[in-house]
Amino acid sequence: MIFFGSNDACLPGSDYGQHVPLDLYRQSLRGIVQHPSVTIQKPRLILVTPPPIEEYTLEVAEAAKGIPGVRRTAEYTMQYAEACKEVGQGLGLVVLDLWSIFMNAAGYEPGKPLPGSKKTEKSPVLNRLLSDGRVFPFISMVSNTETKWTGLHFTPEAYKVLFESTMNVIRREWPEQSPDKLQFVHPWWPFAPGRHQESA
Repeated sequence: MIFFGSNDACLPGSDYGQHVPLDLYRQSLRGIVQHPSVTIQKPRLILVTPPPIEEYTLEVAEAAKGIPGVRRTAEYTMQYAEACKEVGQGLGLVVLDLWSIFMNAAGYEPGKPLPGSKKTEKSPVLNRLLSDGRVFPFISMVSNTETKWTGLHFTPEAYKVLFESTMNVIRREWPEQSPDKLQFVHPWWPFAPGRHQESA
């Protein structure tokens, strides 16, 4: 699985310096999947789109860290999700469109404001998927405040969606790789050689 884009989609000039221009993002994805050290392995690759963000809760978290202004928007993140899909389609790769999965769950209708954007009401679905309210010590060390990462990072529920969606892709694209069809490479531990032998 190749899962990049959320940090690349920071707005240009944002404080953390994580922004990657859209064309360079596309180029980098192609460079990863076409690199000789990757292709020689003949891997089964899945490109995963960056998920949406939730601007309301993300803004609160950023303000608590003393970061003014907006560093991410729902619309800008969507461009990176679309670019990821374009690269995958152009290279004939399997794409897990996590952005659309989250957005469909949030009731997104094309042509209307994006759930997660401040141009519409706060999305309870995205808030549930992207706002777990836990305090991360790393943020405390950086800003000397206890701050919640919200509106961006996954909750357990979101990770469950990611896992189940990944398994659905594997079962559809490579059914022989479904866990229930895989054989043990080595004996299961109760039957491993020497398991029942008495020690010398």
